[in-house]
Amino acid sequence: MASRDSDSYSSHARSPKNRRSARGLNDGVKQRIVGALVLVALAVIFLPTLFDREGARYIDVTSQIPPAPDIKPIAIAEPQPVEDVEPAPPVAEVFQPDIVEQKGPAPDPEAVSLEQPAEAEKTPKVAEAKPTPESAEPEPQVQLPAEETQLDDKGLPEGWVIQVGAYKESASADRMRSKLLDAGFRAYTRAVDTPKGRLVRVFVGPKLSRVDAQSDKRKLDELLKTETLILRYRA
Repeated sequence: MASRDSDSYSSHARSPKNRRSARGLNDGVKQRIVGALVLVALAVIFLPTLFDREGARYIDVTSQIPPAPDIKPIAIAEPQPVEDVEPAPPVAEVFQPDIVEQKGPAPDPEAVSLEQPAEAEKTPKVAEAKPTPESAEPEPQVQLPAEETQLDDKGLPEGWVIQVGAYKESASADRMRSKLLDAGFRAYTRAVDTPKGRLVRVFVGPKLSRVDAQSDKRKLDELLKTETLILRYRA
């Protein structure tokens, strides 16, 4: 009788259904244990942070700026004027020739034409030269001596300018200067105060040689139909 009961119990325990239920029980217990361990680990990590709201904060206050260099100031002496040297004149007086009143009125920049005649028209026709024998030697050309540059009392080279005209309106002087520049002349303007008021003068030059200044004066007198002036150029 006892052996029969033991056999029935062992057969019941070895049945597949009972084995599956035992395995499921073991897996559930394992999952519960693992979950409990995870919760304990999370509590150990985060609980101190939640309760310690005023925890210590360490800030590095060490300065990264290098110390200031040891620079010794240097005293610079004030500039002193050079002896026996005159100071530079004001800007308005630089390159300002003497004031000389022209005989006629200043040429109207709108009325004059600075177009020079063609070279063929200016050059007179020359009779054809008779052919010379090949044995004849050419005549030597005469070399004129170059004009020496004159120096003033300060040792500076003398210069000459041609005064084209003096205008009360700066716009007229600017138009005259532009026409002269377009025609190939080196022109500039300078304003000056005179007993008749402020005038803007138009000049051509400067020229180191008075001969060159005379040549430009003849050209300008012919083109502008006026009488220009040659004045000493003062730097």
